[in-house]
Amino acid sequence: MAGKFEYACFISYSHAKQDLVRGFIGQFKAALEASLDPLVDLPVYFDQDRLQGGYLYNEALASALCQSACMVAVYSPVYERRPYCGREFEAMVRLEAQRLAIAGVARGRGLIIPVVLRGFEDLPPRIKDLRHAVDFSQFTLADKAMLRNRQFVSKVESIAQEIYHHCRALQPVEAAACSDCAGFLLPAEHELPPWRPAHEPSWPPAFPNR
Repeated sequence: MAGKFEYACFISYSHAKQDLVRGFIGQFKAALEASLDPLVDLPVYFDQDRLQGGYLYNEALASALCQSACMVAVYSPVYERRPYCGREFEAMVRLEAQRLAIAGVARGRGLIIPVVLRGFEDLPPRIKDLRHAVDFSQFTLADKAMLRNRQFVSKVESIAQEIYHHCRALQPVEAAACSDCAGFLLPAEHELPPWRPAHEPSWPPAFPNR
């Protein structure tokens, strides 16, 4: 069967133990799906198991990532400390280069959309220098209904429009873009480029005796 996109976007995020990330991810996904519903006929890929305790990384996610038109990377400082997040991010960087080349899409509209939950003031160069990030750092546990917050809804709508643009731009080359998804593998951890220059410490800093 010819390759095709199964998902409008893949949501990449770091595992969380507490309610802030869990609450944000759940609300953001619901708001994004609501905004995408009248635009595209594809669902959002979201790995629910990642929010469960004892999560084990599943290589089968590689196929879902490859079958997604683009990726939303939910960044917080711990994102760059999670190898599985780095592998997903780098995998989409590689897919992005291939797909933008065959689609002839203008540069400046990459397939990775960074959404920043925390750490907007200290984004790593791989994001800050190359991509426009959408700031959600004002989200708190008190925000129980993102869909009723005009500020957040406006930002989600802009993300949905960007995803819609990518889905339309890639549709003519869908078969070529997804032709190898069955055998697609994420890069190994040792292949990942650093998030920051060697002279710049990772964030958050490692504290002694913790």
